[in-house]
Amino acid sequence: MEERLLILIREKKRLIAPSMMIIFLFYFLLPLSLLFFPEVMNQHSVIPGVTWAWVYGFLQIPMTWVMGWMYHVKAKKFDQKIEEIIREELS
Repeated sequence: MEERLLILIREKKRLIAPSMMIIFLFYFLLPLSLLFFPEVMNQHSVIPGVTWAWVYGFLQIPMTWVMGWMYHVKAKKFDQKIEEIIREELS
């Protein structure tokens, strides 16, 4: 049982570590791009009257929802695997 739990923990770490890196990179690129490329970020985008900084800022909302949904789906699978292990151990 312990080996299977350790395998699940490693799988979860392999999910969380890259996800956190993507999230931090995505969120910290906005202030960094405003700092290093203010001319580009203040140019008007394809949406009239809206700059690229605003477009990037608003993209963070769906990014949060997508990453949360992906984690939710994976977490349910991990929970099912743990329940299977517990059931097998109790029987």
